[in-house]
Amino acid sequence: MKRHLNAVLGKLVATMFVCASTIYPVFSQNVGIGTVSPAEKLHVAGNIKADTVKPSAIKFAANAGNGKILTSDATGNASWQTSTSTGGNVGYGVWGDCATNGNISDYQPVADATGAVSDLFGMSVSIDNNFAIVGAPLAKVGENFFEAGSASIYQYNGNSWVFMQKITDPAGQNGDHFGISVSISGNYAIIGAYQDNVGAINADHGSACVFQYNGSSWVFMQKIVDPGGAANDQFGRSVAISGNHCVIGAHLDDFGAMIDKGSASFFRYNGTNWILTQKSADPAGGGGDKFGTSVSMSGNNVVIGAFEDGIGSAAYQGSVTVYHYNGTTGWDLVQTITDANGAGGDNFGVSVSIAGNYFVVGSYNDDVGANTNQGSAFIYRFDGATWVLMQQLTDPIGVAGDLFGYSVSISGNYVLIGAVNHDTGVITDPGAAILYQRLGIGWQKMQLISDPAGNVNNFFGLSAGISELSKQFIIGATGFNNGTGKAVFGKIN
Repeated sequence: MKRHLNAVLGKLVATMFVCASTIYPVFSQNVGIGTVSPAEKLHVAGNIKADTVKPSAIKFAANAGNGKILTSDATGNASWQTSTSTGGNVGYGVWGDCATNGNISDYQPVADATGAVSDLFGMSVSIDNNFAIVGAPLAKVGENFFEAGSASIYQYNGNSWVFMQKITDPAGQNGDHFGISVSISGNYAIIGAYQDNVGAINADHGSACVFQYNGSSWVFMQKIVDPGGAANDQFGRSVAISGNHCVIGAHLDDFGAMIDKGSASFFRYNGTNWILTQKSADPAGGGGDKFGTSVSMSGNNVVIGAFEDGIGSAAYQGSVTVYHYNGTTGWDLVQTITDANGAGGDNFGVSVSIAGNYFVVGSYNDDVGANTNQGSAFIYRFDGATWVLMQQLTDPIGVAGDLFGYSVSISGNYVLIGAVNHDTGVITDPGAAILYQRLGIGWQKMQLISDPAGNVNNFFGLSAGISELSKQFIIGATGFNNGTGKAVFGKIN
């Protein structure tokens, strides 16, 4: 049997349905449930259960304060306290333990079990659904090959990321830096070795190796080099793969007197080999542009960064160029893009990532207001005819020197942007990344991500990758443990 009770609690009128055997009304002042001596306006002796919690179902006094945390004093009392940090996860347990805001979870750091100091594990990362790859370009291979480099592949088993395989260049040598760049897509992975010597005279010509997943392991397919390359081109500085196509950047490629103009080479898998289909450079570019510093591929579209391209009198402002595969003769230059409000030294194009009709560009030395080198990122959208600026992103709590935009990754409705020098509280340069979500025609900040175990100069955010299909992400932190490095997996809830 239930009884309907209207009780006046000060100026608040509450209407409740309660069991008759456990309610003790004191109409003059307090209401007790499970007690005959209520000490407060509403005194419940026992547990409280809410079967359905709707927005604004429970309200607190206005003096609680926006963003404050309800904390216990260990004597049965609780009070509202201001967070000791506004820099992200500190005090909130965003992932790994409490996940109080529910945006991200499944914190899982990984490192090379046989790694060593200065391997720089985490220098490059890439993730696609249930596979991820992490580069360690300065890793020792065997007993004789110092800084030959390696890459580690992980597989998600439904509960956690499990180390699957370490891969190296079968013909690798000292100083190749295999793993400086990585990309994984479906059953293919490509790894750049930008200081690989090709032939007897082409020191640091560079190369890239393609591996294929055969259902149980990743097997070496082919080493790719630029047939027209030369010493110090650093072919393999950037790599990207999608389906049966890949693109490889050579940011120090020379064109006549234009030293370090840079280039990008397109390859296609013909069922037997990866064959060169096209080599491109910015037709309006010049010496020192470093076209090919960054590359990204999604289906029939490719974005290539030239982060030291001079725009007018603004040296090192940077640019990106978009190519589209025409399905027959090759890749057509569609558009070259710069920051209309950019300035010298912004390094627009230091990082790029494309997915479908959207791509993101990092400009890690962009000044934001009075904050020198705080950094920013730009998202572009294809409107059916051209690529148009959709939004410029900055960290609202960023400061000078954060280098926001050092790494970028986009997948579906999510963007992840690394701020490699972001400070957390009193910790200098542990690094961070910011997760954004697309809402209609705009992008909204979803979460500032920092490593709960972060430390000084970890450089968390140096590399970043995200996969919307699995809602998984990975972030590299090369400075961990004196440069041994690590990578951290997480999940978007």
